[in-house]
Amino acid sequence: MRTTLIFAGLVALCVSPAAACKRNSDSRGPGDCGGLCGKGTHCEAGACVVDGETDQPVKQEVETNEIPMRPQITSWGECTMERDELPKKFVPVDDSAVPQFDIERPRVLDWSEGEEQLNEQVLSAHMREVEYGINECLAVAACYKGGSLRGGRLDMVISLVGKTGKVDAVTVTASKDLQVFGIVPCVRKVLADHQFPRYNGPSMTVKYNIEIGEE
Repeated sequence: MRTTLIFAGLVALCVSPAAACKRNSDSRGPGDCGGLCGKGTHCEAGACVVDGETDQPVKQEVETNEIPMRPQITSWGECTMERDELPKKFVPVDDSAVPQFDIERPRVLDWSEGEEQLNEQVLSAHMREVEYGINECLAVAACYKGGSLRGGRLDMVISLVGKTGKVDAVTVTASKDLQVFGIVPCVRKVLADHQFPRYNGPSMTVKYNIEIGEE
């Protein structure tokens, strides 16, 4: 039994540092945001804005040439190992060092960072690369499951740090039939280990989902 990709969606949401500066007793004046505005910015109506701009700053996407992308996977979760190659006892991937994504977690603001963001083309190319790693997770599970997996959906949310290009938090939610033989921790580790391009801008939250079904 083979599984194929039915749908893959990508949404990149900018989680930018809050530009608003609340004045307190230590503020030096009503127009300087307490001295928190960085180089190239000024205080306006209690918020740090980029010099020369009066409207809300627009995020700049990282300009890149055409990004090569690996072919789309047409067969998901096929066992590629012989039965005697499988360890007799299944041991799941250790993802204990990978933090779960939490939208309410505290974030350290960096006033020196720019306004760049990775564009959809770049993210799509890198998530296609990630899909190959995810498919290896599914393939191992399929081997322990008798050679194939039933259909299901994986929903992923990752937090991406611009200065390092690394993922610092991941949440993976799987439908019931994909909650077997360590698929979820394996997918979390694949995402956490992937190196994205560095960019000069605030952290990004990337949502991605893969839905696979039986042929």
